[in-house]
Amino acid sequence: MKNAIAVLLVFLSGLVFPSCVQAGQIGEIKSTLGTTRQQTMSMLGEDDRAVLEMRYDDALKSSKDLDGLLAAALKNEALRAALPTLTQFRTVWEAFKKTRDSEIIPMVYAGEHLKARYTAFTVQAPRFKKMNELLESLPQ
Repeated sequence: MKNAIAVLLVFLSGLVFPSCVQAGQIGEIKSTLGTTRQQTMSMLGEDDRAVLEMRYDDALKSSKDLDGLLAAALKNEALRAALPTLTQFRTVWEAFKKTRDSEIIPMVYAGEHLKARYTAFTVQAPRFKKMNELLESLPQ
C-alpha cells in the first residue's frame, strides 16, 4: 500500500510540477522586468554621476538576468504553448533595451532629463505596458 501511495504521489507531482515551473519562470521574468524599469526610471531625476553609473550598472545586471530567464523560458518544454507570446515579449524587450541604452541613458548623462523623461513616457511606457500584458496573458 505504501508503494502504491508513493507511486501515486510521484505521478501527481509530475503533473503539478511543470505548471509550478511555468508560473515561477513567468513570475520571475515579470519581477525582473519591474526591477529593471524601476532602476532606469530612478535615473531620470539624478544628477550625481556616480549614482547614475551605479543605477545603470544595476539596470544592466537585471537586464542580463531577464535575458537569462527569458532564454530559459523559451527552451522550457513546459512553456511550449507560451512560445508565441514569449517570442513577442522578446521582440518588445529588445526594442525596450535598445531605446534605453542608445537614447534615454545618453540623454540622462548629458543632463537632458526632460528629453529622457519624454522618451521614457511616450516610447518606453507603452512597451512596458505591452510586455506586462503579454506576461499577464500567460498562466500564472
